[in-house]
Amino acid sequence: MTSRILSTVVDLLNPYASERGADRRAKEWLGNLDHQAAVGSRHHIVPRFLLERFASTDKRLRVRSRVDGTASVRSIGDLAVRDFYTSVTTDTGLDSSLESLLSIVEGRAAHILRQHLDYPAFSRARPFTLEERSALDLFVASQAIRGMRIRRGLEVVTDYTVKLLNHDKISEDDIQNTEFLPHSNDHLKMFGSLVERVAESLRKRSTSLLQLEKPLLIIGDEPVILESEKVGPIEGGRSEAKVEPEEFVNVEGGLGFGNADVVLLPVSSSAVLLYGPPNHQGLPTALELGGEEARLIAEEINWKVAYAAIDWVAANPSHPGFASMTMPPRPPVLKVRDYGSLAAERVNSTPAHRPIRRLRADDVS
Repeated sequence: MTSRILSTVVDLLNPYASERGADRRAKEWLGNLDHQAAVGSRHHIVPRFLLERFASTDKRLRVRSRVDGTASVRSIGDLAVRDFYTSVTTDTGLDSSLESLLSIVEGRAAHILRQHLDYPAFSRARPFTLEERSALDLFVASQAIRGMRIRRGLEVVTDYTVKLLNHDKISEDDIQNTEFLPHSNDHLKMFGSLVERVAESLRKRSTSLLQLEKPLLIIGDEPVILESEKVGPIEGGRSEAKVEPEEFVNVEGGLGFGNADVVLLPVSSSAVLLYGPPNHQGLPTALELGGEEARLIAEEINWKVAYAAIDWVAANPSHPGFASMTMPPRPPVLKVRDYGSLAAERVNSTPAHRPIRRLRADDVS
């Protein structure tokens, strides 16, 4: 992992440190780190502590596939992956530093959420402190960037670009059935700068904890949800000729943090961390909903969680409506508008799915 990623994230973990101080802390942390400690270990794209907040007491979830809707009751460990955040470096070969750093980010967020959600009998709702907000902003930003959607989007852009620039050298069959993929390092190199930008956007928003009287919420593999009245979801379909070949290609990636009216993250089966519109203060510290109002907002949030998910959605096995919930359509990760190329048609007609490339033994020689 590059020092740029470390400096960025350490700076976010210590919001009052100078740039020089962040660099020093990053070097100290890096010097004391075993870069291969987590190589080959199982870890979760959605942190284990967050999944536990939706699971049964024996740590099990009902999981539904976004590919075919099938459901099964599985342990939290079954949702783990290997080496999704392991990079390949010239110094150490396989490097799991990012996974180690994410564990620190997750630990801070887990502690804060326990303090605010799990002990209501002993304390009244209170605003997040500046330190708590900084830690939560970093956690939400990291969760938005670390998942399968960003990596799969990078794969789609790479594949489309190669085919567009070499359309006279690639057969129609290869355009439809062959995929050109970037290395997983490319996603990890982007991590620090993207997290910094998202966290900065979140800092401009006020927050509230929305709590429902019953456990009605679900979780998905892309749980950070963006909402706007102006920007709709990505729709699939054929590539429409919108520009001439010599003009710019338009790639639509859906709603971004800069133009989202609301950002939300379900943090338990009955609670949502809510970010309001940018530069608008005044959200109440906590909101409590019950009855029909709670049911309706849970249905809306659950639909958005399912729509955003790439591979799976999950809920407590006792959730009253999850097993029979109608899954929304699976949109493409991106939509491309060019002069009507076959490469764009393939992008627009392929539903989102798991990233294809995995770390392989021959990545390190």
